[in-house]
Amino acid sequence: MHPTPRVLLLVLASFAALPASAEIYRWTDAQGRVHFTQNLSQVPESQRAHASQPLEGRDGRPVLNRVRSAELSPPPASPSRVASRSGPIQIPFEPRSGGMIVMVRLNDRVTAPFLVDTGASDVSVPAAVATRAGIVVGPGTQRALYTTANGVVSSPVVTLDAAQVGGARVEGVRASISDAMPIGLLGGSFFNNFTFQVDPASNVITLFPNDRVRSGQSRTTWQRRFGTLRQKVDTLERYIEENHFFRESRRQELDQRLAELREELDQLDADADRAGVPQSWREG
Repeated sequence: MHPTPRVLLLVLASFAALPASAEIYRWTDAQGRVHFTQNLSQVPESQRAHASQPLEGRDGRPVLNRVRSAELSPPPASPSRVASRSGPIQIPFEPRSGGMIVMVRLNDRVTAPFLVDTGASDVSVPAAVATRAGIVVGPGTQRALYTTANGVVSSPVVTLDAAQVGGARVEGVRASISDAMPIGLLGGSFFNNFTFQVDPASNVITLFPNDRVRSGQSRTTWQRRFGTLRQKVDTLERYIEENHFFRESRRQELDQRLAELREELDQLDADADRAGVPQSWREG
């Protein structure tokens, strides 16, 4: 069973205060330092025309601003399978209402502002950003329960091809999709791939690669996920084998459930392959 994700109430309170049409501008000074601001007047006049474009929500109104694609650095030609290994990596952030905002590149397709929330289990992606990143959510998409300031909600869960913040790139990142959040949360499924320290004086997060996790999850978590699924498969197989007098409809129902569990186990194996999970981490 997957651990129940959580979202820190403090961070939720900070982004809840943001208006739905909040504008975030990005510009680079002569020394190559990246800056973020909500006040366009703080952007040098020569940079304002290229600072940002509006990100539209489902109703067509601007939700947040995103950086023009022409300004984005191209992804590395041969990225590592799970995370950048060339640490330490320094990431600039913008302080906001007691939180930190960073620009995140998703699936090598779209860049958007995210609040740093190392207490959240997963990355959380606003639905509008997910659509731009090519993420498709359907009736069969797995869901998980998330505890928020407004109670427990059920959200679709996907695996991102990649999430990149500056030089820090992680592939195979577990993420939830939110219809309610105006801004994303960069949680543990990204940050657990690193150890990190925050310098509030310089507004910089320094990341150091953490080889004790894969795709944001420890060896114990991977073993628990594989062990739980295998136990479900074994239990149902034994139940079917030991009971031969099911009605045909009941037998079809059990066979279908067994097929779904095996498919889920195959998908977990594929996720583990993409994350570079050692075989020993898959055995409980």
